[in-house]
Amino acid sequence: MGTLGRIIRSQSIGAAAIVGLGLIVATSFTALGQNQGSASAKDEIFARKTLMATIARNMYPIDEMRQNGKYDLDKGRANADAISGMLMAFPHLFPPTTNTWSDKAPRDPAVDTFASPTIWEAYDSFYKEAQAASKIAFDLSNAQNDVEFRTKARDLRLACDTCHADYQKNN
Repeated sequence: MGTLGRIIRSQSIGAAAIVGLGLIVATSFTALGQNQGSASAKDEIFARKTLMATIARNMYPIDEMRQNGKYDLDKGRANADAISGMLMAFPHLFPPTTNTWSDKAPRDPAVDTFASPTIWEAYDSFYKEAQAASKIAFDLSNAQNDVEFRTKARDLRLACDTCHADYQKNN
């Protein structure tokens, strides 16, 4: 490519970058104008239930590998990596407005919380447990062999079960 071709190409790339930057700036003002308070407590509860269901769908294959002793490290590591990222976000879906548990109240499984009020009473502990579980999942996503995978998978299952025992209502 000659000098003229490089100049034209450079100018085209520069123009594209300016247009792209302009679009980013323009759309950022749209986000600023949106009503961030429009989500109800039921919407937020539904969002965290959806995220938890997705975590569970990623955990099932890991549990199955542990049970049958047949490890697909690539698949298991990918599942664990997804779980790690989701667990980092999970505790942020528990604003105080979603502390709506009431004993003996009829519950809609889709939009009513089964989260124990203990979450909000001991939020720092809940947050730390979720972050620790995320770290375990991250370590699992980097397992180098079946033995390491099995050990980390057991640790992740234990972290999940402990959190559910501590912070989930069953009635």
